[in-house]
Amino acid sequence: MYCSIDKIDLVAAGVAVQTDPRTLEEIEREPELSVLFAMARVLNARQQLAEDGHASGAVHYKVENAPSFLRDAIAATERSEQAVGAIADRAFAALARRAAARVGTRDLAIALRMLEDQTTAAPPERGDELAYWTRVLELAALAGELLRAKYPGQWVQTDRALVPFGFQLGSGHAVTFPTNRAQRVIEDGRDESLFKLLVAAEETVCHPSDPAHGRLMPSLRARSDIQLDEVVWKPVLADDVPSDLPVIVCGIDGESTFGMIRREALAKPADTALAEAIANLAAESVQCERFALGELEVAFVTGSFYAAEKILDRELMSTFHDELDAEVLVAATPARGQLLVAAATHDATSLAQFAQLARRRHDEAGGRAISPAVLLVTKGRVAGYVRGPGDRDDAGDRPSARADTVPGVTKRPGFLRRLLGRK
Repeated sequence: MYCSIDKIDLVAAGVAVQTDPRTLEEIEREPELSVLFAMARVLNARQQLAEDGHASGAVHYKVENAPSFLRDAIAATERSEQAVGAIADRAFAALARRAAARVGTRDLAIALRMLEDQTTAAPPERGDELAYWTRVLELAALAGELLRAKYPGQWVQTDRALVPFGFQLGSGHAVTFPTNRAQRVIEDGRDESLFKLLVAAEETVCHPSDPAHGRLMPSLRARSDIQLDEVVWKPVLADDVPSDLPVIVCGIDGESTFGMIRREALAKPADTALAEAIANLAAESVQCERFALGELEVAFVTGSFYAAEKILDRELMSTFHDELDAEVLVAATPARGQLLVAAATHDATSLAQFAQLARRRHDEAGGRAISPAVLLVTKGRVAGYVRGPGDRDDAGDRPSARADTVPGVTKRPGFLRRLLGRK
């Protein structure tokens, strides 16, 4: 489908084909969306080919009777990022005006609020690609124009968003990602808003983070969500582990933002910065409630942006060892602001229920999701992970529970084997 931003229609031998079966009249009816869909599909297909080992692979956009503006957009993807950004900038600006007119107002801030309210009341399903991606682009376009009004800037090409465009603030290097936030508005409802992006932009521009003096904090992220070669990070476990386990990213904690630190901006060794960030978790206050999950008592930690990261707080995790009377704990960080902890047990049913709970909270988290993986904690430290029936690691082998990944933690052969299901 012509709006399948995250899919390739046809691919073979390092060549991808994206198809657009619409008539000339249909394309011209929505020129802004047509341009943004086409460029996003070509750019994403090219990136996918490169990741699959076809860096010089070709991407063809098959469309009959394409108007000149669509041909120009497709050609821009072959020329330069600047050419793509210039066309995207014009398209987003025009789309914002069209979206505002559709909801019945000329005030862009009111239009964004109305469209967010409509989205919360009746979010488009991800399976309805046209409705879903149209809403993402409309929300992002309105936010982009509000950003432009306050901090003159422009849309640019980026590989840090699924929709490969971001809004660059002013003449600096700070880039925001309205399309990412728009997806979270759709998936997380009232917990999210593009107006939060405007607040974060103000902090970025008026109170930029200082890597030398800002408070360092860790952030757990899905490995696939970040460019690991650009930021300061380490795996949650010491050795090579499956890619669905979270990684720890080091960043600067702002009043309303968290900014990941690029390696070149760090004035101290990466290991030192990460250790300092994790140590700073001790001062972060959280809330904890208990509930029964079958025969298992589960501690649910919330109340802070860094609640999930408290799995790295040895003092807190040692407290759970005592309170749950368990030498080994199972824990999960399914989403931002959520940490689940329980006593490890040999009862497969109870642990399977814990794994299912982690999976469910992860799947419901939308843009806040981190990882559904179940981790093992010994002596207050993450010491291993649990795999489920039929799971295979990245090498294709079927692993069992691992508890030998942290120096000083004794391996427990056969312990908690194959209890966690994966996507």
